[in-house]
Amino acid sequence: MITDALIHSDLFEKSGSLFAYLDVRNEVQTKPLIEYCFKIGKPVFVPVTRNRDMFFAPLHDFSDLVVAEYGISEPAHPISAEPDENALFIIPGVGFDERGNRIGYGAGFYDKYLHCRSYMHLIGVCFEIQMTDELPKEETDVQMNSVLTEKRWLIVEKKHR
Repeated sequence: MITDALIHSDLFEKSGSLFAYLDVRNEVQTKPLIEYCFKIGKPVFVPVTRNRDMFFAPLHDFSDLVVAEYGISEPAHPISAEPDENALFIIPGVGFDERGNRIGYGAGFYDKYLHCRSYMHLIGVCFEIQMTDELPKEETDVQMNSVLTEKRWLIVEKKHR
């Protein structure tokens, strides 16, 4: 349902590339979305972590993946790529709230990476059970523009951002 909502959205249609995570544990699966991008020729970029930093690298095929730090798959020979204003960002989280705040796994990779890249549309994806009314927010936390679950697509109003 989440993949269908994404691929049929104007945001996805108008985006020039997809920056998405490779799911682990109980995160929303991204493989169907990434496979669809491969099929239609939309460039896909996935996160790579090195020395407490994160960057994104092109992914052309799932066979190019190796299991890396934190048990997360990433390209075997990553080349750093910078998103542009037409990039669509799909971001995981342990939880999200009604104001677009998120809690990750605690390392701060996404907040650090996104803090100076406010020109992209950030979509947090999770299951409805991971949504809450309000999460604690730190100054370094980056809010989502929207949050997508299997039940709804919540657009975060600018007054809450």
